[in-house]
Amino acid sequence: MIKKDYNLGLDIGATSVGFAGIDEQYDPIKLKGKTVVGVNLFEEGKTAADRRGFRTTRRRLSRRKWRLSLLEEFFDPYITPVDPTFFARLKESNLSPKDNNKNFSGSLLFSDITDQKFYEECPTIYHLWYALMTENKKFDLRAIFLAIHHMIKYRGNFLNSTPVAHFDTSKINFASDLNELNSLYLNEDPNNIWWIIE
Repeated sequence: MIKKDYNLGLDIGATSVGFAGIDEQYDPIKLKGKTVVGVNLFEEGKTAADRRGFRTTRRRLSRRKWRLSLLEEFFDPYITPVDPTFFARLKESNLSPKDNNKNFSGSLLFSDITDQKFYEECPTIYHLWYALMTENKKFDLRAIFLAIHHMIKYRGNFLNSTPVAHFDTSKINFASDLNELNSLYLNEDPNNIWWIIE
């Protein structure tokens, strides 16, 4: 086999690579009876944006689940004596009444009043927020849980990677914390006290 010098020209694009082989006289060369000229086509390179979006969503949902489980852990010792099946009913609240996996029927949010009565007083979660902030009365702890649950679920930003098991909730004293918070607010704006937490 006789070896000859040749030149290879490339045309590199975003979705293709064209090539042509020529000899020293600029004539196309042949290899195995075929002219050395052609193009290879391929799909355009994709960014990692799609994969990153899926990964971000997984992390966001995982963090949301962690926040809600931590909130439930805080409220459980206080709500369970009042309503032992509250959290179980809440988990089933999105199931159809015809679903065979549903264990509870009737009122799902509260065992002592109907859901319809609650929704007449608070048609949306924002009505409940407003009532908790403006009405000077003692609210059902389950209603307070529902309002905080909504805030934590959609507006929380807890990026601490410490596992839930490492948090010691036995030393939390809501009464003293709220009194301290109220005193700080009063020092800030004593003329506007509608937001005082009772």
